[in-house]
Amino acid sequence: MTEDEIDKIQAAKPWYQQPWLWFILSPLIAVAIYGFTFLYLAITTMDGVVKDDYYRIARGYEVNTVKTQKAIEHHIAATLSLDNMTGDIMVKLKGEFSAIPEYLMLDIVHPTHQKYDQMITLKAVGSQQLYSGTLSSQLKGKRFIFIAPPNEDWHLNKEIQPPYDQISVELKPTL
Repeated sequence: MTEDEIDKIQAAKPWYQQPWLWFILSPLIAVAIYGFTFLYLAITTMDGVVKDDYYRIARGYEVNTVKTQKAIEHHIAATLSLDNMTGDIMVKLKGEFSAIPEYLMLDIVHPTHQKYDQMITLKAVGSQQLYSGTLSSQLKGKRFIFIAPPNEDWHLNKEIQPPYDQISVELKPTL
């Protein structure tokens, strides 16, 4: 076959069988598929919830520090002991209280995925401001800890990093 005959055969093929057409269209088709996939994911999935006292004001955000200020005024601090293997949590609370809380709420918050958050009720053990509870699952990765009484008058928070085998964390209010 000569080159003229090959050109005639290629010219005789329908447009959708031309190799150069698919060479040019394949990146465009791939971009359209990826674009619609990411658009679908952006619409159907929810962003994580920010866990703290942030309030939207106009185009900015403001942090409410009333609860932290109350913890500072009453000299409230806590020591949290955590054992990731057994799931045991102990909190020793210090401070000036008008009434010692019967239980505390401990929120262990994952920075990006709300499904990894844990809300744990710490029950009082004895009368020496000692509270205990149990993890629902082991911790992996960075976490934020929030401790508050049932009426949420004050709160303590801290960022913790792994390893969580047997750690002890001091929580003190800071602005």
